[in-house]
Amino acid sequence: MVDTSETLEAWQLRDAVFEAAPHCYLVLNAELTIIDVNQQYLDLTRTRREDLVDVPMFDAFPDNPADPTADGVRNLRLSLETARATGRPHAMAVQKYDIPLRGPEGGFEERYWKPLNTPVLREGEVVALIHHVIDVTEETIFRRDQAIRLRSAQRLDDLAFWEYDPRTETTVVSRAFATMLGLPEREGTMPARECFTRIDADDRADVQGVFDQVMDAPDHTTIAFTHRLVLPDGKARWLSSHGELVRDHRNALPRFVVVSMDITGSKQREEKLAEALDERDGLLAQKEALLAEVNHRIKNSLQLVSSILNTDAHRSGEGEVRERLERAAARVQAVTSVHEMLYRSNEVTTVSFGEYLHRLCANLASGDAGTAGLDILCEPTEVKLPADKAIPLALIVNELTTNAVKHGLAGASAGVIKVATRLEDDELVLEVTDNGTGKVEGAQRGMGTRIIDGLVKQLAASMSTGPAEPGYRVVIRVPLKTK
Repeated sequence: MVDTSETLEAWQLRDAVFEAAPHCYLVLNAELTIIDVNQQYLDLTRTRREDLVDVPMFDAFPDNPADPTADGVRNLRLSLETARATGRPHAMAVQKYDIPLRGPEGGFEERYWKPLNTPVLREGEVVALIHHVIDVTEETIFRRDQAIRLRSAQRLDDLAFWEYDPRTETTVVSRAFATMLGLPEREGTMPARECFTRIDADDRADVQGVFDQVMDAPDHTTIAFTHRLVLPDGKARWLSSHGELVRDHRNALPRFVVVSMDITGSKQREEKLAEALDERDGLLAQKEALLAEVNHRIKNSLQLVSSILNTDAHRSGEGEVRERLERAAARVQAVTSVHEMLYRSNEVTTVSFGEYLHRLCANLASGDAGTAGLDILCEPTEVKLPADKAIPLALIVNELTTNAVKHGLAGASAGVIKVATRLEDDELVLEVTDNGTGKVEGAQRGMGTRIIDGLVKQLAASMSTGPAEPGYRVVIRVPLKTK
């Protein structure tokens, strides 16, 4: 006859041993429903016995729906089924398996486990499974943080590591970072304010803002910022920092793992370069002011020469002398107009040639062409030309229109002279046409034609002439790029 008192005592002892075991155990039946659990397991998973007993395993511990990569249910089910099918223990690799929080706020807590599933056999048949787990969350996260540091180290040289925990307002600093702060003996944990007060007052809010902006960002979000440190001796040091947000789901606030590099030398070189550029800009401004003044003085001097020539032309009476003086005055006036545009514009070395041609044609129309009853049409394309090209072209236009008035349209009571420019590839094409007789014998022997030939050569340009049906056409092609 069995002594029931001894049997009861043995079961009570067995229950006491199960409850007092230093490891976490959960027992399931063959259908994977929880039938028992010890206190260590309840404490570690923050659950109550009534939450688990008689509940299917994966109803009690589902996957975290917020983690799209969660595979805990699949892998644990496979391990339990393997142990049940083989009748042998099955050890799992470290498994990320978040646990549900049973409180009113709900959610999940990030956890890493090392599980061992052992079958219980009776007469060769599996009647239960013992699920034994070791919580390896802290060491797994620590290794993950080390990996983050290593990835950061691969991006930068001469590094200093530190961590910032907004929840506790503490920082963990390496010896190198403590040295950067001017606190070589403060390696380890310190209040965050001791680090942040070292940041230059003008940069402090910006740095804090970098952290604040990503407080709700996903795990592994990266940050980067540059700032100045003020050392105890008053000297400034520039740091470039790169970090990664680490979120463990047990706390609302993340931690930040940061690596910083001293870039003071680079910043000092940048500042010297900026000073040199400022000095250069100042010298360029002085040069432009000087060029503007030179153009202004040249314009005034040429205007004086033009006035003298015009005065002498009027005093000389009619005839060849007067004509030569007037043409000389027109040439001087053409150059004067270029220098006037140079000193009036913001760019003292280039001329808006389209605008200049409109002005030049207007002056010509009010001169001999207007007196002769001729019209001058101006159809330029807008292009910026340096003074060494604009002045010869201005003189060429002056000579060609004068030749058209004196020769191509000589004696005509009406006629049209057309001045046009266009861009073709890397050339500026100047075309001057008239609708006169097409005869320019006098012009071919005159001073004006010799001047045009010299100016075309000076510009390294090409010139073609011929009838325009009716009239006469001159085409000049000016290369805009120096060979």
